[in-house]
Amino acid sequence: MTQPVDSSILHEIVRVIESRRKVPEKVVVKSREYVLTYLEDHRRRLEEALQRYDGDRLNMLYGQLASKIKYQLLRRLPGRAAEVMGVAPGKKAGAKPAAAKAAAKTVTKKKVAPKAKKAPSAKRKPAPPRVKPKAKKAASKARK
Repeated sequence: MTQPVDSSILHEIVRVIESRRKVPEKVVVKSREYVLTYLEDHRRRLEEALQRYDGDRLNMLYGQLASKIKYQLLRRLPGRAAEVMGVAPGKKAGAKPAAAKAAAKTVTKKKVAPKAKKAPSAKRKPAPPRVKPKAKKAASKARK
């Protein structure tokens, strides 16, 4: 019996394929690392579609991905257990060196002051009412 493939894992696989143009062997979802096993034929087809830049074929293969892949949570040994077994403890996915953390703290985003409102300009005076010349009135009355 196969386990249902979590959609977030599928989305991460597609994201990695689209961004790196490479079929991943491991993905990290919600700070958990998963090892991926593809049907060999499906993996080969994905790689060929990437080489050809064939978007339609890639989309078709993405649709079949859930039935063509298996994933397994990669368990990390705690640091002490790894030392006892003689295996060097693995780096955490989100770990940064101390110098990088210190540099990240010193560089902060500057707050941008909100834009100042424009000073209200002097109110415009209304245009004077238009007055028709009297000569035209008299000429129009005479025609009638």
